[in-house]
Amino acid sequence: MLWLIGLYAVSALFSYLQGYVMSDVTAKITFKLRADISEKMHRLPLEYYDKVTHGEILSRITNDVDTINQSLNQSLTQIIASVTAVIGIIVMMLTISWQLTLVALIVLPVSAGTVMMIVKKSQKHFKNQQKFLGDVNGHVEEMFGSHVIVKSFCREADSLNTFQEYNEALYKSAWKANFLSGLIMPITMFIGNLAYVAVCILADITPFRAASR
Repeated sequence: MLWLIGLYAVSALFSYLQGYVMSDVTAKITFKLRADISEKMHRLPLEYYDKVTHGEILSRITNDVDTINQSLNQSLTQIIASVTAVIGIIVMMLTISWQLTLVALIVLPVSAGTVMMIVKKSQKHFKNQQKFLGDVNGHVEEMFGSHVIVKSFCREADSLNTFQEYNEALYKSAWKANFLSGLIMPITMFIGNLAYVAVCILADITPFRAASR
């Protein structure tokens, strides 16, 4: 019990240190990104700002950088913890039965291939999501910034139709991206459960049972 309590305490300490370090690293990276973007904006020619809306530029600075911030602060820490857990689990499994360990490891290429296939399909939708989000922000920024002009020329209906078009495109791309990315966890769990069933069945066979003993 004392060993178990000590392990949980060490695990909590390392989790705290990991969160503290990654928060500092993520803040510095996002700060550097925004500084680089600001510096790049001052070097761009004026014709660039004639082709790109202000809202899209702001989306680059805010939404895209925030997405990178969340990925570094959450996904990267999970990857590190998962890799460490996998190494520890494999070592413990090998000490019990190397035959059953090989059976369990067979699912890793299957899971990796499935995840890569889903990521490949969802990547374009995530890219479209950020693009249409920039379109929505650009349209909103321009309409509110030029609200008096829009009202003067009675273009409220056209502005609303354009917003609905951009918003619908953003909705569709976001739905597809989130739906495909949401399939990763159920599919990998299903494949893992199949491996669990295979290990349970094979462990009941005499050679494996004798080897495990």
